[in-house]
Amino acid sequence: MQYIQKAMAKIRAKDAALAAKIEKQGGFLKDTDIPALIAVDRNQLVLVRCNGGRFLCCADNVAHFIGIIEEHATLKEEKTGQPMQGDWIRDVSLPVDSD
Repeated sequence: MQYIQKAMAKIRAKDAALAAKIEKQGGFLKDTDIPALIAVDRNQLVLVRCNGGRFLCCADNVAHFIGIIEEHATLKEEKTGQPMQGDWIRDVSLPVDSD
C-alpha cells in the first residue's frame, strides 16, 4: 500500500468528509483544510512546493513554514523595493510514493 493510500485510510477513519474533499482535490490541500487535518493527525506529513523547491513537514508546522517564506518575500521587497517574482508557495498536498 502506498503512503498516500495509508494516509487517506487514516484520515477517512477519523473524518470521512475531509477525506472525500482531499480526494476530490486530487490530494491537494487548501489552507482551510489544514486545521481539519491537524485535528485528525497533527503529525501527518504534507508536501509544500515552493518556487525554489519543496519540503515535507508535519501538518501542524505548515502555517509556520509558509509564514517564514512569506515574511522573507516581504522583507526582500522592503529591502530592494522590488516585489518578489514568482509564486512562492505553489501548493500543499499529501505526498505520494515514487515507486
